[in-house]
Amino acid sequence: MRSDSDEGEIKMNYEHQLKKVIDYIGQRLDEKLSIDELSNIACFSKFHFHRLFTAYTGLSLQQYIRWLRLKRSAHQLIVYKDKSIIEIAFDAGFESHEAYSRAFRQHCGMSPSVFRKQMNWSIFENSPYCLPKGDNQKMNVEIKHMNSRRLALLEHHGDPSKVGDSVNKLIQWAKSHSLNLKPKPGEAFGFAYDDPKTTPSEAFRFDLAITVPENATLSGHIIEKRLPSGRYAVAVHKGSRDTIGDTVYGLYRDWLPASGETLSDEPCIFSYYNFDHEVAETELITECWLLLK
Repeated sequence: MRSDSDEGEIKMNYEHQLKKVIDYIGQRLDEKLSIDELSNIACFSKFHFHRLFTAYTGLSLQQYIRWLRLKRSAHQLIVYKDKSIIEIAFDAGFESHEAYSRAFRQHCGMSPSVFRKQMNWSIFENSPYCLPKGDNQKMNVEIKHMNSRRLALLEHHGDPSKVGDSVNKLIQWAKSHSLNLKPKPGEAFGFAYDDPKTTPSEAFRFDLAITVPENATLSGHIIEKRLPSGRYAVAVHKGSRDTIGDTVYGLYRDWLPASGETLSDEPCIFSYYNFDHEVAETELITECWLLLK
């Protein structure tokens, strides 16, 4: 007879094997991915692998891959204004404009061209799949010293679903600047003053910033801010930023009480190492920083 501990070990092994496949897909989203290849990585037969994958994610393998590509392409529609829809469709693995538009409309309720104009990000707030959650009790937290740096900052006030619009404004400003202000990995930041799940939309505040040289001129709604130097508790969140609250609350709830550290008067800071228009959302890497006294 199988014991509870045996069943727990089997479940953990399934999740571990599934995580390997999910990482593999995210790292090779632009490649042709076959069920034979992926089931071999998972070490399951094709039949069992497909059923297991669907049981864990709620989507078939092809539905899951298509969603990742569609969501990344939606970000590209906004960021790459000078890129045609057919180019973005090809990058997303579709063979024609018609096939891409049909899939986009099926998932999002509008065509890519309409989405590009309206930028209605609310349709992407809830992913149609679920992945095994990590264990916050085992989260790896490092204490790092960060030097001060000059930031170009755009303040966002109001509806959290419109943060994407503010991101686009900051990106367009950086692209139009006479200096090359494209941020390097870890040089773009978000200052999370409020939790969008518990804060009324009208009171929500979130600042977006990129590191800029001292001689960069700031204009319009772009203001200067200095990142405070000091000791920071740093935890890495990998995957969709829609679930970054799991890592943030793990820091506050699990790590902080046991650490003996005291927080400084600064909001949680997100340091972005890549972006939604560049990689699959499962490959997004964000550091969560808490400034310590």
